[in-house]
Amino acid sequence: MLQPNAHDEQTTRESMFASHLALLKTFCLLGVILVHAMLPFTKPDPNGFWKFYAVRQSGVADFFNFWGGLILIPSFMLASGYLAALSAERKRRSAPAYIAGRARRLLVPWFLLMVFWMVPLYTLFDIPAYHRPEGYTLAQTYRAGLEGLFVDHLWFLLVLFWVDAFFAVLRPVAGRFGGLFVPALALVAALLVNEYGRVLTWYGVWETSGPLIWFGLGGILCRYRDGIGKTLARRPGTLFGLNAVLLVVAALFGTQTAPVNWLTCCLGALAAFQGCLYLARRHSRLRGFWLYRYFEDNAFRFYLFHVPGVYLTYRMLAAAGLSSPLPFMLLSFAGNFCLTACLVTAFNTLEKRLAGRFSLDAR
Repeated sequence: MLQPNAHDEQTTRESMFASHLALLKTFCLLGVILVHAMLPFTKPDPNGFWKFYAVRQSGVADFFNFWGGLILIPSFMLASGYLAALSAERKRRSAPAYIAGRARRLLVPWFLLMVFWMVPLYTLFDIPAYHRPEGYTLAQTYRAGLEGLFVDHLWFLLVLFWVDAFFAVLRPVAGRFGGLFVPALALVAALLVNEYGRVLTWYGVWETSGPLIWFGLGGILCRYRDGIGKTLARRPGTLFGLNAVLLVVAALFGTQTAPVNWLTCCLGALAAFQGCLYLARRHSRLRGFWLYRYFEDNAFRFYLFHVPGVYLTYRMLAAAGLSSPLPFMLLSFAGNFCLTACLVTAFNTLEKRLAGRFSLDAR
């Protein structure tokens, strides 16, 4: 009987990790869209980013908002860090060339969406947002947007760029000092940003503290992926269960302080990482479903275009007299999903006509 050689095993493992990361990023973005549909029904937070709320709140919305905050964005950052480290292994590029490429992928879409999508829509419907209170004129909204104060959900593009650029600059020196040198510097940088970053309110810089940790964790998982893959394959259930217990304990212990919050989010991201690694064997079967395949292929575009639809579908349902939170949230998610799908399909058509000269894709 022929035995698979080491190269075959490595190729199989690489393929599984690729499928699993696609699953992880897709589920994270779908989860974020679902949680955003519930935000009007969460407990009002005067210091939070969300600025409009329903008359009736729902404990279900608070539950998903709490656990989504601990798992979804940290998991996406982990997957991005993993893929960035893998890309650096396979394609050697100078830091300036790499950063220029990421700027085209992240900053150009941020600018275009801010100028031609977010500012006009938020002004037209007078949607309240962080650094964009109700009553702001078009000029005031443009100023807040171009100064990087009003960013809404596009903060993610800015933060991902800063974090990716940070690791790109330091990655060439990692080999001289060991594999954990750059993550250690990322921890120091996160502590500094957490302590002093509040004065850096522009362009999402002050929000990079946690993402530095989660992105760095993804790089560590990539660097040691062979050993990690073998370990997870031997005892997947035990390790997932242990991680889940630690996550629940850490969440119940409290996430008010930044280091505890970072640790809890790391555990949440690792739990999602393990769960999607287990589901990776069924990825091809999932891709067989048209709706899932469509969303996976367009997940990042869905994220970019979905937020104004949350407010618009909320207003339409409220005007129709619907007030019960659970049906409201489900219909809001479904309506926003359909509206965003129309926008994404229209943009895909436009992108094809531009012959690939412009793309909204974080890869």
